[in-house]
Amino acid sequence: MTSYSQNDLHSHFPLLRVLNFLRTVTPFDNLETKELEWLVNRLELAYFPQGKRILKKGDSPPPHLYIIQNGAVKLSLTDEADNDVLVDIRGAGDYFGATSILQDKPITYDISAQQDLVVLMLPAGDLKRLTLKYPEFSRFFDVSLARTIKAVRHSTAFQHLPPMGPISISLDLYMTGKRAADLMSKDLLTCAPDLSIRTAARLMAQRRVSSIVVTEDVLHPIGIVTDNDLRSKVLAVDLDSETAVSKIMNHPVITITADAYAFDALLSMSRHGVRLVVVVEDQQAVGIISEHDLQMESGSSPVQLISEIVRSESLDMLIGLRPKIDRVLETLLRQGGPVKQLVALVTELNDRLTLRILKLVERQMAREGFGKSPVPFGWLAFGSEGRREQTLHTDQDNALFFSAATDQEVTEYKNWFLNFSKRVVDSLMRSGIPYCDGGIMASNPEWCQPEEQWQGRFLKWITEPNPDTLLKASIFFDFRPIYSGTEFPYVLQEHLLQAIRKNHLFLRFMAKIALTNRPPLGLLKQFVVEKSGEHKNKLDLKMRGLTPVVDAARVLSLALGIKTQNTLDRLSEINRKGVIDDTAYANLKEAYEFIVFLQITRHLDALAKGEVPDNFLDPASLSSLQRKMLKESFAVVRRLQEIIEFRFRTKLVEL
Repeated sequence: MTSYSQNDLHSHFPLLRVLNFLRTVTPFDNLETKELEWLVNRLELAYFPQGKRILKKGDSPPPHLYIIQNGAVKLSLTDEADNDVLVDIRGAGDYFGATSILQDKPITYDISAQQDLVVLMLPAGDLKRLTLKYPEFSRFFDVSLARTIKAVRHSTAFQHLPPMGPISISLDLYMTGKRAADLMSKDLLTCAPDLSIRTAARLMAQRRVSSIVVTEDVLHPIGIVTDNDLRSKVLAVDLDSETAVSKIMNHPVITITADAYAFDALLSMSRHGVRLVVVVEDQQAVGIISEHDLQMESGSSPVQLISEIVRSESLDMLIGLRPKIDRVLETLLRQGGPVKQLVALVTELNDRLTLRILKLVERQMAREGFGKSPVPFGWLAFGSEGRREQTLHTDQDNALFFSAATDQEVTEYKNWFLNFSKRVVDSLMRSGIPYCDGGIMASNPEWCQPEEQWQGRFLKWITEPNPDTLLKASIFFDFRPIYSGTEFPYVLQEHLLQAIRKNHLFLRFMAKIALTNRPPLGLLKQFVVEKSGEHKNKLDLKMRGLTPVVDAARVLSLALGIKTQNTLDRLSEINRKGVIDDTAYANLKEAYEFIVFLQITRHLDALAKGEVPDNFLDPASLSSLQRKMLKESFAVVRRLQEIIEFRFRTKLVEL
């Protein structure tokens, strides 16, 4: 390419087009204008007709980085039967040759023009100079979605990214999130366990704080005393003020690390019903976060809301809290933050609501003459609630089990539990959690059973799989007890894992089911959207993006004996056991969380417009950078499915 001065550049139309093109390509969009103009003068332009092989597997590192301006390239390998195996398709704004140049390794794939191709060629030496000068270049060209997303955060395109809807979550908040250290108060008052209550109260008054943390040597927190403890545990019962604080402290103290997300603090408060958490570094107390700190940050308090749920004395009072619950959830979700903690908070609030409904319905039935529960029972959650992955758009998936020794007891007790379950399910619906379209609810006699029948049914699904039972297994094997009056759920899980280890065919069938929903990417890495109907030109984020990850994580967990249900926790354990490497795990985590982020944003935007939330997204509503991130996320999900296909040899079975 002919060299031009910077003044000539602005008057030369083809070069100005190249300059403007690079301003849309990450990470070049982060360069200052002067550097970008210099770079344009270093580029060469090349054309390759469709079918032309550009680089061959085993070739030495190329002298240039290839930046695709128009068209597409195909990366492929030749198998043992001399067949061409497609590895990837890359289009405008993508690259090839970077890995070989930067790692000084031979070309990994055969690379040819899938379509007529126009590329910009940057000398290899200039690419190396850029990666040394700009850390974001080094991170971006590392073959990792996780590191690519970190590089994206520093790009100009990301800094000026428009929101994805009228009142959607900031992508910046999703990707960063506040840490405990950002919100904690460092004005921490501590004392030894043998300090008198009188002295502790005087110190709290002098420092004008509402709590004192009780510590052992080197500031290790072992308890906490609050203003409320002084009132309820000392003044109200006339306790001697010379008593040691260890006698009235709350313990064990709830702690989080300084680098934990602020949402972790909120989740800990919600789960444990406390209003303070102590922040620690190396097991030493360094700060404290109160409900008030988080309320100031979010404008809402799920801790306070949980307290109101627990104090509700009637179903009408509890159901009346639904508008407040929705407001708190929407506010929290709009604040952005770590996806796992966000959906865990939604699940936590729904769990507390369900637990209170169970208690109030049993009390209501006793008042009406039906009596209390005749035997111990439990309430199970399945699907997204079972995995602690609920968002705003969710329905009921639940069941009930109870203890029974004889057929006569089963008949007698089941009538009571069906009456009970119907009232609970109806109350959940009135509380804003819709009925399950598939009827998977405890009010259905099929899903209200004694423990022995539940175990027999699960084991039959494993030993006699068919398409119908396999579909049920994909829902029911994510079970979690919201309330359990017996140890049955934990015993059942052990029996199931033992049975699965003896039945490889069941796992192969489950793996086949896990491949049913494919990510919506075509051969040219273009989105595959609905062609007609209500959701024309949209794609289903849940079924085509999240479900493949959920299903794959489930089948691998069952095969490996992993007991946790949460998808991200499952992937972490699968990584720990060596089935997926660290890079694949980091990529999957980023991909899964980004798709959930888009799903939550879609739900919030629908609510803002007065629409019923769904999981369908029009890719055209995203910026080019967001579309690129979504495509990369879908590509990562597709690679996970390839692992499933290979590991379980799914081509050997038909459903």
